[in-house]
Amino acid sequence: MADEHHAMRLETGVALINALTGEHVHGRPKPALRGQDLVRATTEALETGNGRVDVLTAERLRNLAARLREIIESLSRREYDQAAGLLNRMLVDSKARPSLHRHGEQSWHLHFHGPEADIVQQWAAGLAVSVAAALGGDIPHRVGLCAAPRCDQVYIDASQAQIKRFCGLACQNRVKAAAYRARRSGA
Repeated sequence: MADEHHAMRLETGVALINALTGEHVHGRPKPALRGQDLVRATTEALETGNGRVDVLTAERLRNLAARLREIIESLSRREYDQAAGLLNRMLVDSKARPSLHRHGEQSWHLHFHGPEADIVQQWAAGLAVSVAAALGGDIPHRVGLCAAPRCDQVYIDASQAQIKRFCGLACQNRVKAAAYRARRSGA
């Protein structure tokens, strides 16, 4: 159950990174997000529609996503010591502290933030703990940056073979097509 929870948080972290940071996606420049476009992208990445995200909150979440990107970039370069250092700093800054909570008749569940935490602090603590669980587990090599030119999207490799190099089929096909064209022009 805890691993499943961390996996879901990692997926949300990747969605946040890809939505709010980076300069390219699938070979094209990524438009800069501002105002309500930033709020919309943030809300979609977090899959929350309850109005808890305003422009200031979205900016703070973009900063969180940038910190997460830096950690993922270190992991993708196999710089585990640097990633661990960045992550330890994020754990301290987020004031992550596990505690059990129960809302009404719900069963007890684990939170990584205090009851006074705002939405950014909640996500920072939860994401920091989940990335730490991944780094301390067997999956740091399963998180990476797309290998396609002009794409800096992040991915999680959930495949059995653990050989994923691209964020998706669009980039994989772009690279294959370019390699095919290069072989054809050289023949």
